[in-house]
Amino acid sequence: MPSQLAFKEAFPHTIPMLLGFILVGATFGVLVQQEGYSFWVAIFMSLFIYAGAVQFLVVGLLSVHASLLNIFLLVALLNARQICYAISMLEPFSKTGGRLYYLAHTLTDETFMLLNFAKPKQSMPQDFMLAIALLNQIYWVAGTVLGALLGEGFSLNVEGISFIITGTFLVIFMEQWKATERHTPALIGFLSALGCFVLFGKTHFLLPTLLVMVGIFVFFKRRLE
Repeated sequence: MPSQLAFKEAFPHTIPMLLGFILVGATFGVLVQQEGYSFWVAIFMSLFIYAGAVQFLVVGLLSVHASLLNIFLLVALLNARQICYAISMLEPFSKTGGRLYYLAHTLTDETFMLLNFAKPKQSMPQDFMLAIALLNQIYWVAGTVLGALLGEGFSLNVEGISFIITGTFLVIFMEQWKATERHTPALIGFLSALGCFVLFGKTHFLLPTLLVMVGIFVFFKRRLE
């Protein structure tokens, strides 16, 4: 477990995730109940799948009796971007010891972003990273529990709810923009996404964007540093 100091330092960085994860997690919990699955199915998925949009996708696929092969292929396709995340975190995770397995499991989009921007002042880096990952999953599981408990009492239209996480990303992006003097990495990410969005459309632009960004950062690493 991370030290108390690590939790104290990590918590302020995860506050934007607190509201977003609890609300979206609660939406997921309600959705699971509406589809006729038990409270424990929602908790199990948030503990062991813990993949945000993928969990919504899996519930939808299960509700139409999709085959396990189809579910596997669609989940693998949707989460292909995680390969880029994992490669970029090889060095930071190399000194985390036994924490590595949990950090790898909880490397969501939001946690990946915080691990790259937030840095500890006094606590050990390994404890600090673990604290961020653990807090974010606690928020998600807490939201799922809340939604699963309340899910039997009302129906919910989840259309547009995913914008909560998009808004959270925008807030964090703006805070990091103001906190840093060099904006080159942010501009590379923005322009890469914009270009790939125009070329590939909103459904298929994410993976090409990640590949373009990784290529730029690899080939121009010294210059950017």
